[in-house]
Amino acid sequence: MSLFSPSILIGEWRVDADLDRVSRDGHEIKVEPRAMRVLLYLVAHAGRNVSVNELLENVWPDVVVGPDSVYEAISLLRRTLGDDQQRPAFIAQIPRKGYRLIAPVTPVPKPEPAAESLPPPASPALDPSPPITPSSHTLANRRTAAMLATVAVIAALGAVYWLPHLKSPSLQQPSNAGQPGQRASQPAADRPSIAVLPFLDMSENGDMGYFADGMAEELIDALARNTDFHVPARTSSFYFKGKQVTVAAIARSLNVDNVLEGSVRRSGNKVRVTAQLVRADSGYHLWSQTFDRELDDIFAVEDDIATAVVRTLQANVPAGPLVNISTARRESHNLYLQCVFFRQRNTEIDADKAVACFQKLLSVDANDANAWAAYADALFRQTVIRDLSADERRNGAGEALRAAQHALQLDANLAAAHTMLASYHKVVERDWRAADAELNIALNADPTDPATLLAAAGLARDLGRFDQAIELCQRTQARDPLNFQPYARLGMIYLYEGRLDEAEAAVRKRLDLSPDGFGSHAQLADLLLARGDYQAALTAAQSEPNEPLRFVSLALAYHALGRHRDSDAAMTQMKQRYSNLYPTQIADVYAFRGQIDQAFESLNKALAVGDWDLASIKVDWYFKGLRGDRRYAALLQKMNLPE
Repeated sequence: MSLFSPSILIGEWRVDADLDRVSRDGHEIKVEPRAMRVLLYLVAHAGRNVSVNELLENVWPDVVVGPDSVYEAISLLRRTLGDDQQRPAFIAQIPRKGYRLIAPVTPVPKPEPAAESLPPPASPALDPSPPITPSSHTLANRRTAAMLATVAVIAALGAVYWLPHLKSPSLQQPSNAGQPGQRASQPAADRPSIAVLPFLDMSENGDMGYFADGMAEELIDALARNTDFHVPARTSSFYFKGKQVTVAAIARSLNVDNVLEGSVRRSGNKVRVTAQLVRADSGYHLWSQTFDRELDDIFAVEDDIATAVVRTLQANVPAGPLVNISTARRESHNLYLQCVFFRQRNTEIDADKAVACFQKLLSVDANDANAWAAYADALFRQTVIRDLSADERRNGAGEALRAAQHALQLDANLAAAHTMLASYHKVVERDWRAADAELNIALNADPTDPATLLAAAGLARDLGRFDQAIELCQRTQARDPLNFQPYARLGMIYLYEGRLDEAEAAVRKRLDLSPDGFGSHAQLADLLLARGDYQAALTAAQSEPNEPLRFVSLALAYHALGRHRDSDAAMTQMKQRYSNLYPTQIADVYAFRGQIDQAFESLNKALAVGDWDLASIKVDWYFKGLRGDRRYAALLQKMNLPE
């Protein structure tokens, strides 16, 4: 009879393979069966390199999948075990050779039987020989015995769990999943809360990322619009994409009790979608199901998933479908998801791809109001991301305006289109009343939409309504807690008001959420200059990835340090390359250096060329010293801004 249970320890983690579960310090986490199969294969071959092809051949023997399936499974295991890819303690990646389990593997002894069931001890035989001191040979034998015991446990696990599971490519559903009457306990909060994580692309070629992202985004939208659940917005839920973070840590960051995750695998016109609803504090699956459908039936799958989530977390399911897509959209849905995917990436190349994609989409379905609003947003983003002249920006914004107006002809209450009109009125026409009116309509149509809330916060900030702007930023954070933009807005307001501790907290949070984003380090440099920490401001300026912002921040920091030649050199580069694109930023430097006439010269140039940054003149910390100058009041009047 074996002295070991069908479980093993990998480092500090107990692995109960038959339950698809790992645990440590009383905390249990469910592991997806496909990831568990990979883990057990690595355990069975601990200490040697296991190639990606070997894993594919042995873990997915009857399924045609590509290397991405291995990469996703390894990523899930690292996230579950809290492993660091750069400094691994469990699974090491060996360049060009695959993976190796490097954590110690030991068997878990069976619990001691109760005392009354133990047989009486045998009488020890008398041995007159002296005690034997353990030698190196004896210790080696003990290590060998321990290794053999571990191998025996692994072999037993293979017989009980691993080999039968390798033949089943689908994720197994918990025994009670989806059955009537099975309800999750309600969280302590007043309403259920759930985060929808990006679905994994398990397709053979790994080319369905846009489709997997689109499905998750549509589920977020359906649950947010049609239930009273707290559902973090896309920006926050997608923040963890590709990161090694446990479900429990994600839930804490997003302030939710439940997490929905899944995967998508497409082959031809067939699609397999696996979804699981996980209770964050325990790791238990509350519901799980695999759907094998035709691609044309994907909306029914989304609705089935959303409905199952609602039924699991609360008793009442709203009448009608939760995922409601027009008949016309169904025919062009795949193209729509590609367009949205390009738009969200926020790079110059992808901005152009998004515009072209939406143009193709609208040639197929010209009556989709949401597609027209998304096209307007893509056009407007294109003008912001690319380094365009004032005329090119104005022309691009005009195209965005016409697209948004067309969207409203199709759906007069579409919040996204009203928000786009507000942006145009604000930065192009400087019609603040019209912008305010459009945002009020948008907020009435969708009071929790993060994009609308951010736009309203930006307008309130630029008009000097700081209390209102702060409140709108806080509302955005409640809906989208890991979006860096409300922190950027708050940091600007707090800096202007002299609330430096609050400003630093907001700016550093922005930097934490978007360490490589344009403007994060430049904003930190502004804050550090206000604190008088000039050397740290220089370090932050040198880290800014955006070239024009880096030149400006360097010119400011060098001047504060008394390195005037270096400040002038940075300004020369800025003016040679960007004088017609960013005159407001150049005016910041002149104002900080006390060159007031040159500052107003640059501000008037900003007004003439239509520099959109000028809209925030009333909250720009560097311009506080200009407020007493009559030229400042005249400039506000030309911009239709109240003093």
